[in-house]
Amino acid sequence: MKKEPIGITLHQLKIFWTVAQASSFTKASKILGLAQPSLSQQISKLEDEVGSLLFKRGRSQMSLTEAGLFLQRRSEIMLSSIEETMVGLRQFGSGQKGLISIGLLSSVARNLLPAASEKLSEKFPEIELDIMEIAPKEAIELLYGRQLSVAVLAEDSIAKSILSFSKTNLFEDPYVLAVPKSVSLENIKSLEDLKSSPIRKALSNIIQFEFGNQHKKRIEEWFTSVLPNSKVFAKTRTYEVALSMVQSGRGVAVIPALAARLSGNLDFDVNLYRTNLPVRKIVSLIPSQYIRVEPYKSFIEALSDSGKNMKLPKIHKVPPILESLSL
Repeated sequence: MKKEPIGITLHQLKIFWTVAQASSFTKASKILGLAQPSLSQQISKLEDEVGSLLFKRGRSQMSLTEAGLFLQRRSEIMLSSIEETMVGLRQFGSGQKGLISIGLLSSVARNLLPAASEKLSEKFPEIELDIMEIAPKEAIELLYGRQLSVAVLAEDSIAKSILSFSKTNLFEDPYVLAVPKSVSLENIKSLEDLKSSPIRKALSNIIQFEFGNQHKKRIEEWFTSVLPNSKVFAKTRTYEVALSMVQSGRGVAVIPALAARLSGNLDFDVNLYRTNLPVRKIVSLIPSQYIRVEPYKSFIEALSDSGKNMKLPKIHKVPPILESLSL
């Protein structure tokens, strides 16, 4: 009996591509908002139709077979073509307002988006921005699930295996030591110079940023080297809370310099000192097929221009107490 031609649905293709990117049903289920049994059933049905296993199943992760790798490459091309077509067709919709959904951290949003949105509105006055202040990991998951148009995040939070998005460098943001305004480190060579002063107490209390920061271990080692008798006084998931506590004199924190800028030329009332920690490189990610289509093309250009003109808060040079440290 002649076998019927293979009929892969667009729904199956999207599920396969998402599972392939996530390497697990659990993560793909979260990205797509579908139950795991449904995903597993669709993948099994797809494998029956193509006559080959697409995944090697492990206890916690899945990897692609040769057939799976072939379909992954082809599905990326097909899905990109379909999405580019749909994005282009929306421009012809009668009375339809354009929407760009963006995921990024709040410190980047408040300093990068005002100028970028103003530039974009000159060309596309009807465009609406849906701004989500979220962590990099969540932003990437929403990009994979096609629930975000653009993600703006630190380059070191992106896995090297991410190949399906177009990346644009926006600006560099150095890591600095934020201390209370009353603390001046210019003439301090060691903690012994401080003896039992209130400044030493402030320097001994660390306010630690806990929101999936990949620099966490490096920063912990940094504090151990510079302030060996310091202790973690508080943990926070936003730089704004950390800076508020530094401003009140409760302790010190290592932050990206831009986090200390509230808006315009208004900054948190703290002193910032340069460190030799690696800078935070901020980039934008967008599905590759969007980069050639308006208004996304113009929006990325606006973000890039805004990044080039980014002004950081005042940063003092590396003080003597930090000069001996090399990381």
